[in-house]
Amino acid sequence: MDFNIYNGLMTGVLLLVASAVVVPLFATHRKLAGTLNFLACLAAALIFTGVACQVLIGTGAPTTFDLHLGGLVMPLMIDGFSAVFMALISLMATVTAFYCIGYMEMDHYRHYSLRSFFFCYPVFVAGMIGIVTVDDLTTGFTIAWQMMTLASFFLIRFDYKDETIVRNANKYLLLMELAWAAVLAAGLMVPGCGWGASLHQIAENLGVVDTGLRTLLLALAMLGFGMKAGMFPLGQLWLPDAHSVAPSPISAMLSGVMIKTGVYGMLRTLFWMTPDSMPAHELQYWGLVTAFVGVVTLFIGTAQAVKQVDAKRLHAYSSIGQIGYIIMAIGCARYYLGHEAGLQALALLALFGALCHTLNHAVFKGLLFLCTGSVQYTTGTKDLDKLGGLFGLMPVTAVIAGIAAIAVSGVPAFSGFTSKWAIVGAALLPGKAAGIFVIFGVIALVTSAMTLATYVKFYGMTFTSVGVEWNEKNDIHEVSTAMLLPKLVLAAVCLVQGLFPFLFVALFGRVLATSAGSITQVLGTPEMLSSLAQSYAGVTLRLGDAPVAFSLPLVMIAMLAVAMLFALWLRKAGGAEERTAPVWLCGYQTLNNANRYLSSHIFDAFKKFMKWTGGNVRGA
Repeated sequence: MDFNIYNGLMTGVLLLVASAVVVPLFATHRKLAGTLNFLACLAAALIFTGVACQVLIGTGAPTTFDLHLGGLVMPLMIDGFSAVFMALISLMATVTAFYCIGYMEMDHYRHYSLRSFFFCYPVFVAGMIGIVTVDDLTTGFTIAWQMMTLASFFLIRFDYKDETIVRNANKYLLLMELAWAAVLAAGLMVPGCGWGASLHQIAENLGVVDTGLRTLLLALAMLGFGMKAGMFPLGQLWLPDAHSVAPSPISAMLSGVMIKTGVYGMLRTLFWMTPDSMPAHELQYWGLVTAFVGVVTLFIGTAQAVKQVDAKRLHAYSSIGQIGYIIMAIGCARYYLGHEAGLQALALLALFGALCHTLNHAVFKGLLFLCTGSVQYTTGTKDLDKLGGLFGLMPVTAVIAGIAAIAVSGVPAFSGFTSKWAIVGAALLPGKAAGIFVIFGVIALVTSAMTLATYVKFYGMTFTSVGVEWNEKNDIHEVSTAMLLPKLVLAAVCLVQGLFPFLFVALFGRVLATSAGSITQVLGTPEMLSSLAQSYAGVTLRLGDAPVAFSLPLVMIAMLAVAMLFALWLRKAGGAEERTAPVWLCGYQTLNNANRYLSSHIFDAFKKFMKWTGGNVRGA
């Protein structure tokens, strides 16, 4: 099995590298180059997903091996956690590559050569795959990080004629190199560990150093990975500026999967690099600090998202907020792990929430960026003050964007609810045993309402309000099938995530069963996993003598459908007639930007109250 996993991983990476060399040669034929890039990403994704499935269905220890590149030796490890991240990166990279075929035909980009784009895209993907499979913080980590960072830097600054874009990309590169330096320093400063030392070796050696040095090294690793993930206040320094100026499919990759490599690093740091001999109170300290940073990140990031007028900046700030939920859950799991059985069960729930929200956020936030890209493609703007009324003109995109907006808002029966409820529940349920976490849970619950407000604003001002008639372009229409299909695929995945949460509980069980580390030794017991599975199993009804299980979200939707049909019947029963009338313009004869309700006006009092959180927009 090891041989197949190793060869599969190497074959997938070599396919991406070959694509980076060959596809730019066809860049003058833009659609052909885009198609070749997609096919290479698809082939590599199938291989990576096959490797991930092979790992997840296995019963043995994580697969480890050394990769020799000349005189360099890179330790690699593929376990359940790295496998699920590999599959996630593969899905998003393939779907986004398909979307690029149509999107890079945008008039604004037709004056740019696509050679650099199709060179950097597969290198970017290969770098992310490397980050979640290398087993060190030095040699392999550096190669993977630089591939990911440098490739994404050139993708962000693709529109290099805009000085603002170039400046934002330069800032991104500087901060990502600082993040790399912090993690690298942590790996090199561990006594007895040098270049190429595995995480297992690092953990063993951290167990014999003094508390002060161990705290410094763990803090450096968390700082570097936290900056990549978008943790407050580091995320605000680069994430909104970089994600909002990149081409929309690249924005989808940045928010959807790249920042998740930071989450992956934080998980490895807190649950793989912490030695078994580390005192319980020290581990609890790390859990508490991480959860606190997470709750501040989710609150501040979401409060800043509400204020945005640029749709992509709104999504970017929202990503910071959503990453905050994941970081808070990681902190909860780390804190609870060393306590009695009751809190350990909540650690399992918190970790499930963190992993599930990582998967959910990748899909619905990537989908939101693609939908915004479609709006920008056909209207020429992403300014919410200049949009409106697109539901009738771009109905498919509008419905898909609605699914993603409801999901990110955490509405029941949609994907965001499943993971957010697990995270909030894990924080609220300890009661007096961990009272500070109850406060964190309340803040997270309130922040969910702010997320809903953010996406009511985004969706309303883009699709359901009026305004298209005074947009500069008059030929506004639905985007091509090539740009709709990727969004339909992600929307379908998003619905599956929400309607069948027990599938992800089963996946989580396989992740724990095929991983090694401090958390899996305690939480991967059949009893705990069975208890978690029962919580998400749904509703069991007896039809005759046979029990039939139904997904709880599907039951909820069925009940709502019955209620809506009853309301429709009740409405028709009275024989009332419908009449249409022009919109009342409050005394104005014509509707224009001077007298319509703009995005800048929505939640004005709330935005003024939250001015202290930053991210303020002039005039908004």
